[in-house]
Amino acid sequence: MQLTIFQKILFSALEHNYKRAGSLLLAIASFVLLVWLPGYTQPLSKTFNLCIFPCTDETNSFRKFHPLVTYIKQTAGLNISLVFHDDLAGFERALKNGSLDFVIQDPHVYVKLSDKYNNAYILQALTSGKETTQCGVVVVRKDSGLKGIKDLKGKTVMFGSKLSSPRWIAARHLFEKNGIEIDRDLRDYFNKGCCEDVAFNVFLNVVDAGVVCDHFLQEHERRQQELGLDAAQLAVIAATDRVPTKIFSAVKAVRDDDTVKMVRALMHLDSQDSEHRRILESADLAGFRKASSQNLRQIMEWSARMQVD
Repeated sequence: MQLTIFQKILFSALEHNYKRAGSLLLAIASFVLLVWLPGYTQPLSKTFNLCIFPCTDETNSFRKFHPLVTYIKQTAGLNISLVFHDDLAGFERALKNGSLDFVIQDPHVYVKLSDKYNNAYILQALTSGKETTQCGVVVVRKDSGLKGIKDLKGKTVMFGSKLSSPRWIAARHLFEKNGIEIDRDLRDYFNKGCCEDVAFNVFLNVVDAGVVCDHFLQEHERRQQELGLDAAQLAVIAATDRVPTKIFSAVKAVRDDDTVKMVRALMHLDSQDSEHRRILESADLAGFRKASSQNLRQIMEWSARMQVD
């Protein structure tokens, strides 16, 4: 590679003043010289915003998903930044103004905004049994005397976030099928908290019943022990209809090659691998698989059946 006259003069001056300027100055100046060399291109690192709907506060959500983000950075070579939205209106604004690139969301949210995504690259999260459906379950204390949904009239119930398909959309549908209008027939109800929070509030008798994901009581013994929660004191009295698992999607504006890198990294996650299992369990996931056109139709049909607005 040929140096320009100016570059030769600069390089000569650096050599002449090496002892006086010191090695640090030489290193810095050499880097500047390198940048000016013909044909040198400084790499640019675009940041991709990955939006996830938290079921707890942002601090705990960041802790849960940080291992996944680190894995994506290392495997896909993409610079990923986590973004959290806990209300649909704010999420829609962010999506429309172009500040989001990738999203992991509940299926009813995907259905509402599917026209914003590149639907050639849709993934579904997997349950521990490698399935793409799950349900919510209603838990009570065993000593409460509550045996079924109809016993919850006049009681207090803790649901998941209104962005949760199994713990709010399907749960509300379950109550309505059993003749309970939650705004009229419950003494009170709340939309907040992750599964740990809900189960703990039921355990402490703060609420009479709560809705958690069907896998929580069986798969999160360590978390329960950390909370001081004795799950043996809780009983499941009902389960919602099965709903699709979380959906990964890429916004249309993201280049296909970047989307492919992201998709490959997510699909490479294998719960049989101990390190991958740690990453997935932290995020309450069990892996991903590509969603077929039939899968997407089923998700749309489910949303219509639940009358999700």
